[in-house]
Parts: sequence; C-alpha cells; structure tokens
Amino acid sequence: MFLRMKLTVSALIVVVTTGAGVTFAQQPQPNSSTTPAQQTGRRAMTRRKTRGADGHARLLQQLNLTDGQKQQARAIMQANREGNKTQRQEMRQLNQQWRQGTLSAEGLERAKTLRAQLRETRQAERAQMMNVLTAEQKTRLQELRQAYRANHERFGRRRPLD
Repeated sequence: MFLRMKLTVSALIVVVTTGAGVTFAQQPQPNSSTTPAQQTGRRAMTRRKTRGADGHARLLQQLNLTDGQKQQARAIMQANREGNKTQRQEMRQLNQQWRQGTLSAEGLERAKTLRAQLRETRQAERAQMMNVLTAEQKTRLQELRQAYRANHERFGRRRPLD
C-alpha cells in the first residue's frame, strides 16, 4: 500500500512537471537578434503613437465640445495630418537610419530641420484649436495642462508596459 502511494505521487509529479515544461516551451521566446537600441526605438514609437492620438481625444472629451466644435477640431487635425504626411514619412526613414547606425551628417541636419518644421506646424495647430474653444473651455484646458504637468513632475514620465 505504501509503495503504491509513493509510485502514484511520483507519477503525478512527473506528469505535472512534464506538462509545465511543454507549456513553457510553447511560449514565444524573445528575439535576441534585435539590439536594445532597436527595441527601445520600437517602444518609443509605440508610446508616441498612443500618447498623441489618445491625448487629443481625452482632452476633447474633458472639454465638453459641441458637435460643431468637434467637427472643426477633426477638420483641423485631419488637415495638419495630411499636410505633414511626407515630412513624417521622411522623419521615420531618418529615424530608422539612425537606429541602424547609417545616418549621415546631412541626414542628421535634415532631421533637425524636419523636427523644427513639425514643431512649428504643431504650434500652428494648437493656435487653430484655441480659436475653436470658448473662454470657459480655454480656462478648463489650462487647468488640465497644469494638472498634467504637476502629475508629470510628481511621478515622472509614463513608461510603456512590456
């Protein structure tokens, strides 16, 4: 009886251990062929994409825009997105060259120029968006920005979930 119990427990342990090993082996393993810089670049791009699109949407929801204001805001964002499409594409290519280590000095200067142009267009977009808002919405927007900055100073930058 005692021997039978020992064998049963041993067999159970072997089955559970084997099952866990098979399950672990079927999970995707991280790709070690990418460098840490490339992995960081991918994470940064993901973070930028979500921050921009979601940030605008969250702000617009908190400002309680009218339907007309929403349409104007969408039109402004769409026009700026279409206007910057080629610049953003070129910037992506330059970023890819930088991550691969093949970016030339001319490419670096072009990236600086593009960055400045994109910054100027973002500022112009913000000015257009401010013209859509009422005085109360502008004050609410200022309050939201101050709260964001205070939170940012208190807790630091958000990091992506891996």
